[in-house]
Amino acid sequence: MAAMIGGIVARHSLVRERPQMVDDGRGGVEADFTNATPTDLHGWALDAGNTVADLQNRDAASIRWTARGPFDADVERHDRIVVFGEQFKIDGAVVRQPGPSPRTSHTILMLVSWEG
Repeated sequence: MAAMIGGIVARHSLVRERPQMVDDGRGGVEADFTNATPTDLHGWALDAGNTVADLQNRDAASIRWTARGPFDADVERHDRIVVFGEQFKIDGAVVRQPGPSPRTSHTILMLVSWEG
């Protein structure tokens, strides 16, 4: 069983949707979420990020969260994460933050979604 972040802050569950990586026809791969199966991930602390308006188009906004969870959480960069029913993309890498004990070691996800 994964070590959880201590305290009452790690009370959130996220949902992970893992895509199948398919040939994009140009020598690379892309994420295909057609048959992605949702998987519950327990023991996460969520920190509200920010909401930034798109000043160029003025009709969209970027919504961000920082999620901190178990060090050995089964998450990958191409996964989609559902927070409070909304889908988010992992922005950048999945970061593994080691600490002196299991309670201070965790995975950090920067999550982003565009609205509008």
